Amino acid sequence: MNDRPRPPRNTLLAWPTASLRVYLVGVILLATLPLAGLMVYQIFAAVTNQLERMQDNTLRSIKVLAQSVNRELGSTIDALRILSYSETLQRGEVDRFEHALRTRPLLSPSWGGIYLLSLAGEVIFDTAPPGPTPYPKDRNMAELWSRPNDKQAFISDLLGGDDGTSFVTAVEVPVTVDGVPLYLLGARIPISVWQHMVEGAGIGPQGVVSIFDGNNRVIARNHNPELYVGEPRPAYNVNLINGRPSGSGRFTMFDGSYSYSAWDTVPWSGWGLGVGMPAAPIDAANNRAITLALGTAAACLLLGLILALTVARKMTRPLEQLSHNKTPPPSEHIAVQEISLLRDSLLASEAQSQAAQARLKFKRDLLQQQANEFETLFASSPIGLAFAQDRHCRVVTHNPAMDRLFGSTESQATGLVCVLDRGRQLTREEQPLERAAALGETTQDLELELLVDGRAPTFVIVNAVPLLDTDKKPRGAIGAVVDITARKAAEARLINAEQRLRESQHLVDLAQEVGHVGFFHYQFEADVLNCTPGLSKLFGLADDEGYKPLVEWTRCINRSDWRQVLRRLRNAFKNRLETETLSYSVIMPNGGACWLSTRVQMIYVKDGWPQHMIGIAVDMTEQKEAERERSALIAREQAARVDAEAANHAKDVFLAMLGHELRNPLSAITAAIEVLNRIGPTTEPETNARQILSRQTRHLARMMDDLLDVARVISGQVNLTCHRLDLAAKVQRVLDALEITVQPNQHHLILDLQEVWIDADATRIEQIVNNLVINAIKYTPPGGHIQIRVAADNDDALLEVSNSGPGISPDLLPRIFDLFVQGERTLDRRDGGLGVGLTLVRRLVEMHRGSISVENASPGTVIHVRFPAVEAPAVLLSSTPLPESRRRSVALIDDNEDVLEGLRTLLEVDGHTVWTATDGVSGLALLLNVRPEVAIVDIGLPGLTGFEVAKRSRAGGYPGRMIALSGYGQESDLEQGRTAGFDCYILKPINSQKLRSLLNSE
Repeated sequence: MNDRPRPPRNTLLAWPTASLRVYLVGVILLATLPLAGLMVYQIFAAVTNQLERMQDNTLRSIKVLAQSVNRELGSTIDALRILSYSETLQRGEVDRFEHALRTRPLLSPSWGGIYLLSLAGEVIFDTAPPGPTPYPKDRNMAELWSRPNDKQAFISDLLGGDDGTSFVTAVEVPVTVDGVPLYLLGARIPISVWQHMVEGAGIGPQGVVSIFDGNNRVIARNHNPELYVGEPRPAYNVNLINGRPSGSGRFTMFDGSYSYSAWDTVPWSGWGLGVGMPAAPIDAANNRAITLALGTAAACLLLGLILALTVARKMTRPLEQLSHNKTPPPSEHIAVQEISLLRDSLLASEAQSQAAQARLKFKRDLLQQQANEFETLFASSPIGLAFAQDRHCRVVTHNPAMDRLFGSTESQATGLVCVLDRGRQLTREEQPLERAAALGETTQDLELELLVDGRAPTFVIVNAVPLLDTDKKPRGAIGAVVDITARKAAEARLINAEQRLRESQHLVDLAQEVGHVGFFHYQFEADVLNCTPGLSKLFGLADDEGYKPLVEWTRCINRSDWRQVLRRLRNAFKNRLETETLSYSVIMPNGGACWLSTRVQMIYVKDGWPQHMIGIAVDMTEQKEAERERSALIAREQAARVDAEAANHAKDVFLAMLGHELRNPLSAITAAIEVLNRIGPTTEPETNARQILSRQTRHLARMMDDLLDVARVISGQVNLTCHRLDLAAKVQRVLDALEITVQPNQHHLILDLQEVWIDADATRIEQIVNNLVINAIKYTPPGGHIQIRVAADNDDALLEVSNSGPGISPDLLPRIFDLFVQGERTLDRRDGGLGVGLTLVRRLVEMHRGSISVENASPGTVIHVRFPAVEAPAVLLSSTPLPESRRRSVALIDDNEDVLEGLRTLLEVDGHTVWTATDGVSGLALLLNVRPEVAIVDIGLPGLTGFEVAKRSRAGGYPGRMIALSGYGQESDLEQGRTAGFDCYILKPINSQKLRSLLNSE
């Protein structure tokens, strides 16, 4: 025994006396139990926080869904309220209002139909298809009128469902006329609308979303709606809610299982919404985590105790050995094992601490993520939001939508934003956010107008709610601003559209009365024809007879016309034509007939049968009478036209034949006169006689040319070959050709010719000038004067021909340019006329885009001719003289002996060698045998015509120049001559100068 004395000790501060095993076990227990408890506590805390976050998220989701349901109900109420103000419904025209609803698309695509009820619940009309049509019951009308105007609406619970499937909901608004309620206008909303909302609520696949009506019946559910729609909410859940508007908790589901759910209510509708997550998976996961934590703690404790006992045994043995002065064996290594155990214990403790810090960091990151999500929602919200963080609104946070409405913060601070309430500008202290923050006032749906510098006025709806401290005093406020500018514009357009509709209806009524027009609408199933007063008047019926079966209307139609109308309608129905036009006559009460033309449009149902027929009828009686008169006039006009065309054709044939027959003798006379002129000098009487013959022959030829030219011009057979020419030079050339001798006892010629250029046919211009000058000579007495003037007048070239004759009588002056019209002639006039010269002149002037007029002067007359003037060419080409005449061999083929002899003599006088033939056969043989250089061939030959002679001679290889000679000068004759092989075509009587030019040309 060790008798060594023990030192004194303080029993209060001294460690209790125990064995090393107890201390080690105590150390293990003290080290393990707190850590295990902390771990279990943290797991419980994590599970609890997870449940709270899940319920918060669920509650936010249900509030978003509640807003969506509230918006849908609100938009339906607004649309029904707009319809209740319809003009037709306000006037009591329920049928027209129903017709408009049935024929136009519904205002909302989510509606299943619209109905109108009396205040007693009687159905006036319903646009829904035939079938079970449930309506809301037990409406509290007194409660309805006690609500604010914007809340005066019924929102039904779940309706229908007798067959287990056809559930609907309904929204009704009162219809007041002059402040007196008369009807209830309602719209059915199929549950598919609400089903679509709950399916798009954004809850995970395990989440359950439901909408309940005021009787706690399921309206929509995202899982198995076919099983639960219409079923009541479990009684346990109803008791748990206990009238609270929103909250969360553990609920019982329809199948008896539990869920973690949140609920909310739709404002003033009585509806509720619930979102829940099944509790079983969540509870199982939480239980597993807790069980695992407890198991881990128990295992650690057990293992520690075993190790403590083992270490104690390992340590007590050597201690006992030391106490008994026994040296422990070297294999035990007591110190190293203790240090190793201590080190392992410290490492384990550090690992647990790091795990705890990681969990804390995860929580902080999650909170930051939620804060970021809220900030994103705040920044991206289309609704303007503002948070006042103090009572005086010194610190206000805006989202971008609010800045877009009110402008930048600087703009608001500098007073560039003007807020108007019904035209009155609000001060800063009177604005909703400031009043809510300073006075604790709540503002709901206040409509204001914003005027921002440099921007159009903006209309908004403002809501402001105060933020209260613990003493229920305002410490700030939250404001929400919604832009309703588009809605205000739509309301204005709607009002304007209604005004235009009323004006259009007035115009339609007026148009029916003035235009003899009527409209109708026929319903096949009801066999009722609804028409306007205009149609009743067209059928000879009174205005109050507009609603009749179709057979009553058909009795007014002519029987034969009705059979034709019925046949066309049946064909239209058979082929499913959408439109058809019908014409028929109506027997009026006075026995007269009224012709109508009706345009109808058919509307068919899916099986192909017609359902509606809409049409317009127009009085065509006057048109029918006009058509009959027009048909008679057309028939008479066609007969007269045939007679006139026959007479005109006969006239053309006669004039062509006359010209041809007269040209032959004139050609012979002209040739004979030319021969006499070349024979040699004769006595003065003979010379005078030849001049008279030559002059009168030219006069006759000119009259024939005018007569044939005017016929060709009138019939459009004259083509112009235009080029630039000097009008003054052309007039001078014509005067030189006429060889007018100005003598005191004849005429005084006064010329004023200024250079002016026109784009014209030179031959036709000469013809115009020639006729005008000759006409002036005819009607100017000897000793009188003739004045010819050419000058530029603005953009025109002016040609004036005036004379000092007796003038034109006033009754003849308007017709002076008509065909065969001429002034009175006296016996002393030397030259006659046919009255075609001025007609030809006017037509040729008009072909040159010019104009001609005549007026009496004092004395005489003045003719004004205007042509469009053009610029003079830059360089004028000098004329090249024709080559010297040389002798040629000429074949002359003509059946008129006088013409033949005259031309032969004329050609021989010029030194040409001439062969002659008097028919087509001998002439063809002459050409092929002799092959002269030039062949002059008459067209009208016996045996072979001139055309045939040309064709056959060209086919036989005759290469010489061929000249056609004829009295026919129409364009078709010229074209036929070119086709036959002639090189040129000249008309009788022959102009000797032109003939020489043709013979001398290469």
